[in-house]
Amino acid sequence: MNQKLINTLLLALAFVAAVIGAHRTIQGEDVLGNYWIFMISAVLFILWWYRRKRYGA
Repeated sequence: MNQKLINTLLLALAFVAAVIGAHRTIQGEDVLGNYWIFMISAVLFILWWYRRKRYGA
């Protein structure tokens, strides 16, 4: 698969997970209950950052 496509998908999924986590936190007022969503977003962002650094921008 194209490396740029994978990087784009990782960044998009990280952004979507962060938005979903923020929305669920605002609606339910429960940050700790949605912590796992933010961690998924963080892991995807770290993977994107690592791949971008390794394979070039």
